[in-house]
Amino acid sequence: MKTKEGIIAYRVLRREFGWAWPIVLINSLKRKNELLRNTKWSKAKGEEAEFVKRLPFVAASYLELIRRSDKETAINIMRSIIVPIGLNESMAGFRTLENPCTTPIEYLISYFDYIDEKGAGRFCNREYPKKNHHVCHRVVTKCPFHGFFSEVGTPELTQLFCEVDRVFYEKAFPELLFHRGDSWENTIAYGKDHCDFIFELKT
Repeated sequence: MKTKEGIIAYRVLRREFGWAWPIVLINSLKRKNELLRNTKWSKAKGEEAEFVKRLPFVAASYLELIRRSDKETAINIMRSIIVPIGLNESMAGFRTLENPCTTPIEYLISYFDYIDEKGAGRFCNREYPKKNHHVCHRVVTKCPFHGFFSEVGTPELTQLFCEVDRVFYEKAFPELLFHRGDSWENTIAYGKDHCDFIFELKT
């Protein structure tokens, strides 16, 4: 965990559990190895395996929070941690891009090219049903977050990463309207067979 991520997690856990926050953290660290051991990723090698092996701690923390409270409270606490951490990480990658593009859609496509080469996009199946100077519709049919969290019995955690998308794209691309069609729940995390990422140039 990076320093900024650690500070965010510390502040949330300290606020929720006071002096007991280190116990929550220690129990989560102990459980993460157990969770990973029972998945297909435990002995896997390669880039996708290294990416996925960051996720057991998230699931372990959530399960520890459920043990101490209930699912609704636990998901809300995890939201307070995951969304700002995810936003910070996404913005850090975004800021490394140069912007030689002439339109907001072209800039967006260059970002997608970046995450498909260096980010989580490498491990997704994706296509573009529509792409022009005014609209970009990206469809993802495989989500590494949902795959892992489903395997360890916490698929609902994937929904928090959908929330990261919403916050990030609205901040990074203010000239574009980001939506998922008729519902924000048009994602694999909510039981659909794909995730919609729809961007329209604001008029």
